[in-house]
Amino acid sequence: MRTIEYSKLRFEEEELLVKILEDTFALKSYYDIFNNEEELKSVVNSLHSTGIKLNKIIAPRLYQICSNVKNILNYDEDIDFYIISSVEFNAYSINGFGYVPHMICLTSSLVQIFTDEELSFVIGHEIGHLMFKHSQLLLVNHLITSSKSRKPSAQILNLFARWNKYAEISSDRAGYIAQPDLGTIGKVFFKLASGLSEEHLNFNIAEYMKQLEYIKEMPRSEFYASHPNHLVRLKCLELFSKSILYPKCPESQVTCKDLLAETYDILGLLEYHPQNEDQKCAVEFIASVGMYVALADEKINPKESESLYNLLSRYTSQPEIYLAFKDFQEVIERKNAICKYYVQTKNDLKYNLFEQAVYIAVCDGKLDEPEKNLLIEIANRLQIDENRRNQIILNISYHYM
Repeated sequence: MRTIEYSKLRFEEEELLVKILEDTFALKSYYDIFNNEEELKSVVNSLHSTGIKLNKIIAPRLYQICSNVKNILNYDEDIDFYIISSVEFNAYSINGFGYVPHMICLTSSLVQIFTDEELSFVIGHEIGHLMFKHSQLLLVNHLITSSKSRKPSAQILNLFARWNKYAEISSDRAGYIAQPDLGTIGKVFFKLASGLSEEHLNFNIAEYMKQLEYIKEMPRSEFYASHPNHLVRLKCLELFSKSILYPKCPESQVTCKDLLAETYDILGLLEYHPQNEDQKCAVEFIASVGMYVALADEKINPKESESLYNLLSRYTSQPEIYLAFKDFQEVIERKNAICKYYVQTKNDLKYNLFEQAVYIAVCDGKLDEPEKNLLIEIANRLQIDENRRNQIILNISYHYM
């Protein structure tokens, strides 16, 4: 039987997002700037004073579970395990960054309600976070989002939100290696979702998974969250358990390519997109007309790109999908079609949307002659009269230039 290749365990789309954040947005340059030795030592002192560090004498059973999971995952970096008093069902890991041993904390309520097998998955999941060094980006994310002087762009926020969800999928795979039983893992998610033990609820994994069909019918804007839904995570693990990445699977195995595609498809449930005809048309207008205006000088500048993304983020968590054009000719064709739609339907939303087209033109602090000419063309296509057109251009320019 083949051994598990831990280097391939990570969800590929998560790795891709990390690369985009590290390279495209240059966040990797911050990794060696954080000198949080004193802070980490303070955390250790706090855990020693408010919690209990596990060892063979104080908690032989729990310590053995932690040690077993660490061995199963072949993780050889030092980890200290702690129990902290809390009514919440929670577990979290803290990267020691070479200053102190890594830390994994389990709440007292979690330990009381979870079986040894269920704890094995939870601990494996937390070791997964350490294995994939998720704390590095989390620290940078905290730095960016806590800034009081400048609000992060919608693109950065969306990428971080998506990466957060994908990181959970990667760590779940480590948890599955530690406890390869979907029924047990289903109970973990069931208890986390309900806050109750089997004393109060009869867990049935097949019945629980039926709720995923209900989720598929929910408006995405109501379902969007920073962490993947438990049912979505369980479905992703079910796929992983049948894949070639998990060589102990006795069934016909899912290829890496199919695993990636099907997992990504399931995670699509966590995104939100336009919900009705007005929203879909608004997105089409902003994307095509906005791109047309932004390309007035044949090159989109960073401010225009950010503004386009921000406008589309009102309607979708994945603006990049709607900004994907095969060439400039497609931009023109779709721009003409959506303008014609607003004329034919006599939809007054065209005035608000034209304001957004003007905003794209002036967001960089100036209105160039080529941009002005394109705005006049768009206004004509929308059958907006000259006086109203000029007033809109003046109003938007006054506020953003």
